[in-house]
Parts: sequence; C-alpha cells; structure tokens
Amino acid sequence: MYDFKTYDKTGFPHKFFTLSFDDGVTQDRRFIKMLNDRGLKCTFNLNSKYFGLKGMLETPDFKVPYDRVEADEVRTLYNGHEVASHTVSHPRLDLLTQDEVFHEVEDDRIRLEELSGQKIFGMAYPGGPFFNNEVINTITSRTPIRYARSTGQHYTFEMPDNLMIWDTTCHIPDEEPFDLARQFVELKPDKDVLFYVWGHSYEFDVHRWWDKLEEFLDIISGHDDICYATNGEIARYIFDYCAPDKG
Repeated sequence: MYDFKTYDKTGFPHKFFTLSFDDGVTQDRRFIKMLNDRGLKCTFNLNSKYFGLKGMLETPDFKVPYDRVEADEVRTLYNGHEVASHTVSHPRLDLLTQDEVFHEVEDDRIRLEELSGQKIFGMAYPGGPFFNNEVINTITSRTPIRYARSTGQHYTFEMPDNLMIWDTTCHIPDEEPFDLARQFVELKPDKDVLFYVWGHSYEFDVHRWWDKLEEFLDIISGHDDICYATNGEIARYIFDYCAPDKG
C-alpha cells in the first residue's frame, strides 16, 4: 500500500491524481501498459460474474469489441493498481432489496479478493447515480466497503466530503481533461487538492482516442509535486490524516 508519509518531505498540501475505470474489459491491457510506462496508478472496478464474456458494441457509426478480461489474469494484469468492486452483475442497486444489495457487493468483493490477492474496501456504483441512502447504509453496515465512486463530475480539484458519494473531477474521453490537466500541473495549492478522472477503457476504441489519451497522460505524469495514487490509497490518506471531518 502506498505510504503518503514519504511525501512529508515535500510538505503539505498534497496534489493527488487518481483514475477509476470500470467493467474490466480487455482494452484495460493496453491502458495499463500506458499507465505503467508513466508511473501512474488506477483503480479498476470489476464485475465478477462476467469474466471472459465476449461482446461487441455496435452503432451505425462504430463497432468495437466489448470483451471482459479472464478471471485468471486479474492478479497479474492489475498488479500495482487497485481492484475494487463494481458488484457481481452490474444492476441498479436502488431497485434491489437490502439483501440483494448486500450480496451484489459482498459476493463481488469476496471473489475479487480471491482473484486479486488484494484487500478490497472500495467500489464504484454500477450505472452511475442509481443509489440512495438505503443502499449506502446497507453497504456500510454489512460489508467492509468504505468508499464508493459515483459518476458525478464537478470539474474542480476539491477533495471529497463524503467517501460513499465520491464524485469525480471529470470523465474521459472528452475535451475537458486537457485544460484541467494543465491547470492542475501549474497549481500551487494552499490545501490538499485532487484531480480525479473516471471512464471505461473501451471508450478509447469507440472515440478513437488512444493517441489523445497518450497526450493527456504525458501532460499529467512525471511531476515531482503530484502524488499518483489509487482511489483506495487516497481514501486511506483521508482516514488517517483528515478524519473525522472528511468522512
């Protein structure tokens, strides 16, 4: 696990950069190679029911593979990154009973821990905004999950106020990340700040965005004053250094 104490020598505040990508598709292989080449970290939110499932995304404008990674490659593929829950089968949690929510999250967590060898305490809600207070209470009272990413986007560098409704800076691929990345690199903050990007790696095929992704990663990587971390590492930092006022 990442030790933020090593950054004490740079002094506070910290500039954190993190990524969160969903579904565990085979495009993650190419994406992870690009991240590893630049010393970047990502949290990958996986559905344990769909490992090895083959599919295709088709519209009148494009046709791209939507294949899930194999279960037996989870440990090696995501080594050095974080594996987190995305539920067993990606349902709308707000339409389920409390027991169904529990099993979707906890059964996924247990299976992913077996496959990855990691202790899992985070997740991304499937489908984005489809959760409510009952869902959150069920998860926090009956599972070890202690942070959960939504798909809300605020286009700022604010740290999260509620780790169980963890909104992001922006989605990628789109145009906003380039300006935001340049702003973040130049930022000299007077408090902790976070640049949080989420997405799905198959979208880089859909939008023919791999070259732009490389440009974006080159802008944001390699800066001594930026802490590159997983969602879970940042959550632990908040628990250890910022509690109780940060959730």
